[in-house]
Amino acid sequence: MCKNNNNNNEYEKYYRILELKPGTSFLEVKSAYLHLKKLYSSKPLVMEPIMDEISEKMRLKILDQLEEAYVKLKEFFTAKDQKKIKTAKERVARHSVPEFEVFSGNALRLTREVLGINLKEIALYSGIPLSHLKNIELERFDLLPPIGYIKAFLKKYAEYLSLDSQRVINDYLKRFDKKSK
Repeated sequence: MCKNNNNNNEYEKYYRILELKPGTSFLEVKSAYLHLKKLYSSKPLVMEPIMDEISEKMRLKILDQLEEAYVKLKEFFTAKDQKKIKTAKERVARHSVPEFEVFSGNALRLTREVLGINLKEIALYSGIPLSHLKNIELERFDLLPPIGYIKAFLKKYAEYLSLDSQRVINDYLKRFDKKSK
């Protein structure tokens, strides 16, 4: 119990260094890190009045703290992502996933539903906008982004469901090509 509390305190420290509240998303962590790193790496006009008050040694110490905070929080978020993947794979192992001759948007949706996985969960894990995931499942090809993005989205989606990603991509893109013509 004490160890978990120490971990929470440790991560709170890193959030504070980046001037963020604990529980902030990784995207916000990265954005704050890049902003603060840029701010302390150079001598911007905005910092001019206080640059005399901050020694070079202190500025370098702040940059080191920013780097350490970002690395630790990145490791934290990576571990959380790995745990989510493991949980999804455990669900796949527990359920009988339906077999499909061809992976269509509907086949992906049915597989996801059988596994009890919410579309929002896939969006959070993969970083794919929820609207694109919905459009993939509903095969609203005219609302999908360029083909390169579709391939990347399908790969992440299939991997999350523990499906053969190459097969999912090939099957889906055949349908995409037919409907697009």
